[in-house]
Amino acid sequence: MIRPFSNGSQYSDWTSSNCDRCTKGYHLQPDGEWPNCDIESALLNAYFDNGEITTEIAERMGYNSVEQPAQCWKCNEYNATEDYIAQWKREHNED
Repeated sequence: MIRPFSNGSQYSDWTSSNCDRCTKGYHLQPDGEWPNCDIESALLNAYFDNGEITTEIAERMGYNSVEQPAQCWKCNEYNATEDYIAQWKREHNED
């Protein structure tokens, strides 16, 4: 078992940068529905439990405690939403 985040702020930073901008994100699910992404689901369970996830989930999300000590690396299964792509292009003058 692995604890990828030291605190709730790190968890929040990571999910904001990944899950909240991903096509599989919980925010796109109907109210009351659990995430359809295994990674986000495991992270939510960890958040409400002891903060630990399996090695498999850690690998799938791209966690490496040596190479990525910061909490905002990109998830290996990240798939940006069209809205986020459009926002990024506007902010970087790439329309």
